[in-house]
Amino acid sequence: MKAREIMTTEVIRILDDATVEDAARLLARNRISGLPVVNEAGILIGLVTELDLIARQGRLVSEIMSRGVITIGPETEVEQIQHLLTNQRIRRVPVVEDGKVIGIVSRSDLVRQIAMRWVCGVCGESVRGLEPPDYCPSCGAGATAFIHDVVPPGM
Repeated sequence: MKAREIMTTEVIRILDDATVEDAARLLARNRISGLPVVNEAGILIGLVTELDLIARQGRLVSEIMSRGVITIGPETEVEQIQHLLTNQRIRRVPVVEDGKVIGIVSRSDLVRQIAMRWVCGVCGESVRGLEPPDYCPSCGAGATAFIHDVVPPGM
């Protein structure tokens, strides 16, 4: 599975010349903990998080944001993303193409992907993912044969 299949595509961004108060309002209003920071051309230049807001001093987002943001491409494998988020101890990673943010993958996106599965109504084969597969890998049934199922905790 690839980043493009699990990423959030409606990414809330903020301009680098926005005020810290504007960033705080966006985070609070949307109940998120971090925002990609872009310049006027829409190019990713940083990330501002709740921690940046409470731990750093500044008037503008550009003064408190984290620079040197780790990014991924839309074809990055989910296993690589899991490894990145755990080893780098980050909560989210922007998905970038040609310098522009096209999505974001957060820990919650990964948790949702792990929790969801599709069960083939013909043979009972279970396949994980946010979308049903095009066909069953066991019996060849089409996507319409799949039923959405959520994996119970502990399974």
